[in-house]
Amino acid sequence: MSMILRVMCLSGVIALAGCSGGGNADRPPTVPVQGVITFKGQPVEGASVTFQRTDRTRSAVGRTDARGQYTLTTFEPGDGAMTGDYEIKIVKYQQPEEEPEDGVTPPLKSLIPEKYAKGVLKATVQDGGENTFNFDLE
Repeated sequence: MSMILRVMCLSGVIALAGCSGGGNADRPPTVPVQGVITFKGQPVEGASVTFQRTDRTRSAVGRTDARGQYTLTTFEPGDGAMTGDYEIKIVKYQQPEEEPEDGVTPPLKSLIPEKYAKGVLKATVQDGGENTFNFDLE
């Protein structure tokens, strides 16, 4: 695994761990959120899905499985997202074949259009709603 990928993974784990302190009573409520990501009609495996609140107060994250399905996490695995309006960012990068000999990691190649990493998709998470958000990327 490349150094950048290791740092990104570790950063995500640390961010989730840092958000878990204080007990459940201190946390805002969340609702289950799930969906499917496809690209040109085919499931996208291994994509990172981030729902960023438009007020920038909190985000929820997930990763797609082999069927393109994701479930969001805010505080604990699979707990969903807080209600509100979100910008959705979806990224998937090609894994480097091997560690570079010179220690310099080459730029990562996006396997889906980079516009989806910029929050062009929107969703509103509602209390009591189904909160299933499927996206077929072009």
